[in-house]
Amino acid sequence: MDKKPLTAHRQTQPLKGHIRLPGDKSQSHRALMLAALAHGTTHIHGLLQGADVLATAQALKSCG
Repeated sequence: MDKKPLTAHRQTQPLKGHIRLPGDKSQSHRALMLAALAHGTTHIHGLLQGADVLATAQALKSCG
């Protein structure tokens, strides 16, 4: 595994863009959690439809 240092930059404007998920379970969970933190509406395409991913989505919905 390539160990490159992680560099984070503070954004001065809202982050906007489009990503398409490959239907991977871990990435689907992460996308849902990031969407829960976002302001406004988030559209996720390519989300894996597994039972645990759908349970995560429901749990996040119930949190508001």
